[in-house]
Amino acid sequence: MSKTQTQQSQITVEWCDSPAEWDRFVEQHNGSPYALWGWGDASTQYGHDRHYLVAREDGEIAGVLPLVYIQSRLFGSKLVSPPYAERGSILTSGHSTERVRDALLEQTKSLAQELGVDYVSLRGSDLGDPDGFDHERRFVTFDISLEGGPDAVWERMDENRQRGILQAQDESIVYEEADSLSDLREYYQLNLETMRGHGTPPHSFAFYRLVWERFFDDGNLKLRLIRKDGDLINGVLDFCLGDTIYQWGVVSDYEHRSLNGGSLLHWKSMEWGAENGYRSYELGRTREGTGVYMFKKRFGGNKVWYDDYHYFPNERVALPDPDDDSYDQLKEIWKRLPLPVTSFVGPTFRKQICL
Repeated sequence: MSKTQTQQSQITVEWCDSPAEWDRFVEQHNGSPYALWGWGDASTQYGHDRHYLVAREDGEIAGVLPLVYIQSRLFGSKLVSPPYAERGSILTSGHSTERVRDALLEQTKSLAQELGVDYVSLRGSDLGDPDGFDHERRFVTFDISLEGGPDAVWERMDENRQRGILQAQDESIVYEEADSLSDLREYYQLNLETMRGHGTPPHSFAFYRLVWERFFDDGNLKLRLIRKDGDLINGVLDFCLGDTIYQWGVVSDYEHRSLNGGSLLHWKSMEWGAENGYRSYELGRTREGTGVYMFKKRFGGNKVWYDDYHYFPNERVALPDPDDDSYDQLKEIWKRLPLPVTSFVGPTFRKQICL
């Protein structure tokens, strides 16, 4: 009996130099906005290096892995996918998935050794059990179904959250969708206050401006605002790609929290998404059991863990953890600094902290 030998197709990995080809693949395969070339543009304006890997099978793209190299004496050197967000890592076409994954990961290991990084961090996607990588679930999100229209979304929500939204609508607060850089500057000022309140260094305005330039005109970014007597009291940046809206960059004026502007802002994002054919609204990263976790839970979504994978070329090192008690004193100091100081000094630290 003769034997027929099936030859596997060849998979090669290379660096991508075509933003258009890259984005086309991400968009066609339901990737996250943080995998788009524009997010890399915003990240690398800090001086980081981009290493965007493409796996090709018989010449066609079969998978991508966007990596950014961040050097830091304070917080360690690392390759991250994606920096400053929670969902990136490997995206494949669905053909030869495991072989494509392994090819990209082997190239990543070689790159990590070459650059001498302390670790590699791949965030937000389930990669199975790849050799040499530690699998962790440190953060959670809530995925809110937008199917069935706004009325169905409303009915799936917790009654207490519904009451908060109705209360906000009775207050003299105004919702608006922003459309200008001046709106973004105003949002950024509230962002500075919010980050200082958390004891967290902020991004630079240059980072936000580049995000705006890369995403807004393409329809992939919405800036939603809530005002009280003309003053901004709540804001959020929503990224829209494929069938999902991704929440990022929630800011608020703590003194006006009783007005429930944050609840109204969430509802406006959900309502808009349901009206415009999106399947889900992902509420961003949080720790299980925190106050933010409980707030998000009441919007009626499904709890979803983010799958993070880490590779340590040498010995294992501690990963950055903003909830580590050792940072408490520094956070308290940061909370007392004037805003001009946090806006000037903060980005120097923030660019090194890849969370």
